[in-house]
Amino acid sequence: MQHYQRNTSGILKFCPTCNRKTMHRVDDRRVGSCVEIHVTGMSKAQTKRAVKKERLDFFYDPLLF
Repeated sequence: MQHYQRNTSGILKFCPTCNRKTMHRVDDRRVGSCVEIHVTGMSKAQTKRAVKKERLDFFYDPLLF
């Protein structure tokens, strides 16, 4: 566990709930909760990547490789 200086108010850290890097507040020199609003579902960029991956997986034939 990492401790921060007293004047640190927030850090950028990966949030498993948001599934991305978000700001977390620092309380008593320890990492607190995420300060961003937790959204459900995927962002537009994540949706676009998922659709692109599905299209590529559709054409992938494991017998060719």
